[in-house]
Amino acid sequence: MESFSKTTKFELLADGGKVSPAFFFGLFVSAGSYDEEGNIEILTDVLPLIEYCQKGLKFLNKKFELEGNIDDLLQSNQTFKINNKLFYKITFKHNILEKLFEKINLNIENNIENNLLTLSNSLDNIKNFSKGMFIGCGTSSIRISQKPNEKTSSGYHLEFSSKSLPLLREFAHILAQFDIMPKLIRRKNSYVLYMKDAQQVCNMLALIGANNSVLMLQNEIAKRDFRNKINRQTNCLSGNISKTVDASIKQLNAIKKIDDKIGISNLPPDLEEIALLRLANPEEPLATLLKLSNIKLTKSGLNHRLRKIVSIAEKL
Repeated sequence: MESFSKTTKFELLADGGKVSPAFFFGLFVSAGSYDEEGNIEILTDVLPLIEYCQKGLKFLNKKFELEGNIDDLLQSNQTFKINNKLFYKITFKHNILEKLFEKINLNIENNIENNLLTLSNSLDNIKNFSKGMFIGCGTSSIRISQKPNEKTSSGYHLEFSSKSLPLLREFAHILAQFDIMPKLIRRKNSYVLYMKDAQQVCNMLALIGANNSVLMLQNEIAKRDFRNKINRQTNCLSGNISKTVDASIKQLNAIKKIDDKIGISNLPPDLEEIALLRLANPEEPLATLLKLSNIKLTKSGLNHRLRKIVSIAEKL
């Protein structure tokens, strides 16, 4: 079974075709590097990304009338295993990505702050850039229950990891415009931008266009909330039953002690009746004892008399 983050990536990559240069920029800054020949390389464990990039380049090649055959511009015939996990290398040749970035006024020689400031002028560019970031370096520990009664307690953690602090810091500023407030920490040699609030994660997924994943997560949230509510009610009921049983045992022990020491008949008449009533109904709660008693008492009044019986026993 695929992880939630991978399922989300598959969803985002299922609709190939109309791809924005901003998506490739997000992918480049989050997962890209240069080879010895100066080509941009992307290392990914998401196989559908290869076809998505191929379709995207064909679409952008026609839109911007770029020169070159897609087969010459993109290569993806290399695979690697890292810790028994299969990765694919996608190589963009002949500066094709740099040319695309220029079409939306981005220059990879500029610092990331300036480029993201330029991107922020377009909502469409922000969404596509965020989508590229998620495909490139987004992960999540969220687990979706597969069966009705399956319990999951993984929390709602989603994160972006990078060695570039300025990238994640500026990305956080962009997300803040959409009421997404992630936290930034350092983890070993990298930096991590993360969110743990369920609604924040839903907002993030909605921003990048993962609508099916939003519905999946909202359904999981509802199921977890319902299970938690049932558990609280069950625990509360169990706690009340436990208190009732403990109180009843304490009262019975007191009555038996009084009977052994001085006899129940030597109790005041109002307490004698209550003592006999409890002996006859050792497991019943106070509400039931009230219905069985001929004395008109409130629940607190009955409890008061039982406490007096316990007090008398303690003094013997």
